[in-house]
Amino acid sequence: MFHGHAKVLLVATAAWSLAAPAAIAAPAGPEAAQADDAQAAAPGDIIVTARKRDERLMDVPVAISALSGEKLSRYATNSLISIGEQVPQLVIGESTNQAGGSINLRGIGAGLANPSTEQAVTLNLDGIPISYGNAVRLGQFDLQRVEVLKGPQSLFYGKNSPGGIISLISADPGASFEARLRTGYEFAADQRFAEGMVSGPLTENVGARLVAYYSKEDGWFRNLGVPLAGRTPGASSKSNNAEDFFIRGTLTFRTTDDRFRVKIKVNHGQRDRDGYGPGGVGQPVFCPGGASQVAPITTDCKLDRNYTEVALPASVAALHPDLAGPSHTRSRQFLVSGTADYDLNDTLTLTSVSGFYRLQEHGLGSFTSVNDPRTGASLDLKIKGLSEELRLTSDFDGPLNFMLGGFYQDGDLTVGQAFFTYIAAPALVAATFYDQHTEAYSLFGQARYELSDQLELAVGARQSWEQKSLKGTVANTPTNASPFEILNPRRKYHDFSPEVTLTYKPTTDLTVYAAYREGFTSGGFNTTPGALRTGAAGAFPTLAARDLSFDQMTAKGGELGIKGNLADRQIQFDLVAYRYDYKGLQLSRWDEVAFTQRVQNAGSARIQGVEFSTTVRPDALQGLELRGAVSYNDAKYRDFIGGCYAGQAVAAGCNLLPRNPASPATAGTAANPFNGQDQSGQRLARAPEWALTAGFTYEHEVSADLGGSVTLDTSYTSSYATQTEAHPLARQPGYWQLNGSVSVFGGRDKPWELALIGRNLTNKLYTATGGTLAFTGTGSGTGTTTPADILGISGPPRSVLLQLTLRSSLLGNR
Repeated sequence: MFHGHAKVLLVATAAWSLAAPAAIAAPAGPEAAQADDAQAAAPGDIIVTARKRDERLMDVPVAISALSGEKLSRYATNSLISIGEQVPQLVIGESTNQAGGSINLRGIGAGLANPSTEQAVTLNLDGIPISYGNAVRLGQFDLQRVEVLKGPQSLFYGKNSPGGIISLISADPGASFEARLRTGYEFAADQRFAEGMVSGPLTENVGARLVAYYSKEDGWFRNLGVPLAGRTPGASSKSNNAEDFFIRGTLTFRTTDDRFRVKIKVNHGQRDRDGYGPGGVGQPVFCPGGASQVAPITTDCKLDRNYTEVALPASVAALHPDLAGPSHTRSRQFLVSGTADYDLNDTLTLTSVSGFYRLQEHGLGSFTSVNDPRTGASLDLKIKGLSEELRLTSDFDGPLNFMLGGFYQDGDLTVGQAFFTYIAAPALVAATFYDQHTEAYSLFGQARYELSDQLELAVGARQSWEQKSLKGTVANTPTNASPFEILNPRRKYHDFSPEVTLTYKPTTDLTVYAAYREGFTSGGFNTTPGALRTGAAGAFPTLAARDLSFDQMTAKGGELGIKGNLADRQIQFDLVAYRYDYKGLQLSRWDEVAFTQRVQNAGSARIQGVEFSTTVRPDALQGLELRGAVSYNDAKYRDFIGGCYAGQAVAAGCNLLPRNPASPATAGTAANPFNGQDQSGQRLARAPEWALTAGFTYEHEVSADLGGSVTLDTSYTSSYATQTEAHPLARQPGYWQLNGSVSVFGGRDKPWELALIGRNLTNKLYTATGGTLAFTGTGSGTGTTTPADILGISGPPRSVLLQLTLRSSLLGNR
């Protein structure tokens, strides 16, 4: 819903049916028909709502990975990063700058350049799309399931998404009273947490659910920061500690005749963390010279649990009010979603999905990751938006059915940033304030026609119109802010995205499909301080008008898939082959002149590959589940002039000379800069070629009052570049991870459960995002260069969690 780091609002184009308490009347009309598809579900089948109706996962003609609530609880999964570690080709990483993080699926994702960049892979929470990287920072709790839809999605999830959807569906009130208390301790980060839930029907027609979570941790980083006399007063924090709080309330209502149903969810989440950065500050992970080029420093130049964070000098704090105080990140998010379904008659349902989202975040710190904070920034980000979707869905007895709808979004984003350098003396490089407004409309529809009892043709499309505008001010002292001129301060984007799917179901246990899909996300504006910098560090020359905008991204292509059950439903499988072409892929690019990351559009890229997954539940050994998946992804730029990495020589492909469009190999005018490297043919960043997962779960009841389970999962991700510029040293080598859990519980209803959960048991650290350390690397675009130090953010290390869960059935309420 909320695209673009702008106070953007967004409507949930997702109106799923209300899963009502069983004590309330059973569904009628279209909901009842939708439930028919799920009634044949075998044990272990996951019911999904990817097409806004309840269907077995194997019946949905979409490449989709689904994680049930049971699977999520096995590893105490409560963050997007831990979700990403369980889905092949899903790489989620946090950034070292204000953008929060990135989500890459099959290699498609937004860059890390600026806070107003929309993610190419949209997060959808209970029907509300959220496209900001900062959403990576907050955990998700009490989830019924997670659905990861791969490839362009234009019809069912609000705004168009060219890369895919991560849909998080939280649990609803059930048929009877339910309560849960969960607490635990994680040893590596010294984390203490507690979670409570209470749910049930308030009356015959009203249900409610409330869940709350609190966590405090000391962090698993060790701070190596050492104060420098006359420069830094002391270390910023002992480690990257954090305090988290989350609460969600759900209220459902339906009339006695079940023709009118309403569901409202209110979410609030907050995180307070010492140290700059979302999940940890960056650290130099490789220094070509053996030691960092920024001295004096304290760093071991290794990917480990060490980082360097020092308090900013008083002279830096004096530059701007936002630069005062210790390094920190403070985030507050608030989300309300409301879904109303009204059965006009037995065959037509009108659905309204409304959403309101608000994000407030403030951060301050140095991102040089060394004792001597050569550069850093503050961030004051506010996003706010509303959205509304109306949808009419039919369920006729005949072969033809349809869905028609409209979507509206209006939102604003404001971002204030103060960017400093400290070389010979502290200097304010830029203090900027941006206000971006977004307004979006779309009309969409789909017709489904049953050509026969086994063959269905679905044709749909979305027409989108979007407008964004930008205002800005800049200051070189805390009090002299003034507007600056922006070329093209108002941009309009539009797109028509069709979708055609042919589905063949020869039996209830086999689905074969072919699909053609297109996707779209609008462009936006670069809102980083460096986007305005035109002089030397600390200098504020008269600012010439600049075009800060970048263009929209589109995708088109298709996939072939087959999924089904074998051996009397003991084996489930899913096989899909895909190929999609992208134009205008929005990527980060290092701007040597402006000394910042900026978003630019790649000419074109192509992803193509094959994915296979299977689950085996043998009848001969009840309680055993075997699972595995393998995916191959060939993701390459076809036409892309990217930025040079720091220290890239001419011989390595860096050309900073202007070019003549009539003769690209020769110098031209400053109005036509080459200013970069030709990356055509290179693999996309964060796009591993291979990804594999394998694991098993065995659960057994020893008696009516005692049982246990053991789970083990392993995953492999092949190597990938961690930054768009493809620095040869900024690569994450292929790595394996191992997760496991052992639990004992008190019988079939599990009134109590004690679990020992281990994640990343081999303690393999990896980086999903990275860059180059500021003020390292010299000679870019020349014949004599010094390679830059490589910066990265480590994923979580080994985690061992002891968790106790108590449920209401402990009191005999069964």
